[in-house]
Amino acid sequence: MTTLAHDTLPIGDLLADCTLGRVQSVGRMQVLPLLGDTVDAPTVTVPTDLWIGTSGYGTLTFVNHSPHVALVPCHLAVLVERSAQDHAMPRAALVEPSGELAFDAAMCVQQTQPGLIPAGPQPLAVLPLTLRAAASASADADGYSRLWPAVQRFNASAGLAETGNLALFTKHYALELERFVAEFECVPDQVGAVVLLDGEVAGIERAPSRAYWSAMWAPLIRFCYGAEAIRHGLHDPGDPPPSRTVLTLPGGDGAAVGDPYDVLAEALRAADAEEQRRAEAALGAGADQVVTTTREVAHAGVTVGRAEGEGWVGAYAVCADRPIYTSLTARSFGG
Repeated sequence: MTTLAHDTLPIGDLLADCTLGRVQSVGRMQVLPLLGDTVDAPTVTVPTDLWIGTSGYGTLTFVNHSPHVALVPCHLAVLVERSAQDHAMPRAALVEPSGELAFDAAMCVQQTQPGLIPAGPQPLAVLPLTLRAAASASADADGYSRLWPAVQRFNASAGLAETGNLALFTKHYALELERFVAEFECVPDQVGAVVLLDGEVAGIERAPSRAYWSAMWAPLIRFCYGAEAIRHGLHDPGDPPPSRTVLTLPGGDGAAVGDPYDVLAEALRAADAEEQRRAEAALGAGADQVVTTTREVAHAGVTVGRAEGEGWVGAYAVCADRPIYTSLTARSFGG
């Protein structure tokens, strides 16, 4: 069993006990599922069961009605339809069993909208990939408006007004963002995913349970990675990335011999196998890179903290030194 006894470790150690599923590919994005047996994993309250609100600008409140510890995911964003200032987290956090947390280092992400969010169940999001490094970098800074400059740059890079209002992007591209949820689906036994953009690993996500993963997959693929795929495509709308495989028929175009359906099926199998190989190779290169883990808070046997490296930023959680949660994004997508 791999443990996290050291503060510096390969990313692969954070994926211990996970196996790889079949890669899913749509356009410039690919998702490599992480599969795992969570029978022995601790019970962790899923974020959708939390009551979330704001008690002041820069303070997110969490109420955990469950008898189990709750893990607030790294860079969680609360984007509401009502007239209230949207907020986001700069890091991951824990809420004690049947407890409450007032996190007073949160960030406002809707510059022009006043108002507080009443506590209750909320629609969840995760900050776009481009903003996550900036959010982590400001985790220890003061001021609820500290992410506005990064949001302004993000909106401008997507062809929108240069404002610190993240809702401007999510509303403008709402239909495009929703398509990512339909195009990439969870598979049985899935507890995480490796997300690639143009053949490069953009993020590595692992959840403590299948239920937790199921609750967080749509917020991740829609807002975090889908947003970056849209923004990236605006600046580089070229041919399919090198990670995608061109379908090649034996003997060249029109020269294949045999039943055409069998020939096509074999060509598809070969293309799928090659895309799987390329995705796994990209993950292998990333898994060998190291991150430094910093333990921040512990409750009910679960410890959560930061995980940062030269090319990565995010968070992790362990139980009895076994990794149960990972959320890492590549700094190369920092905008």
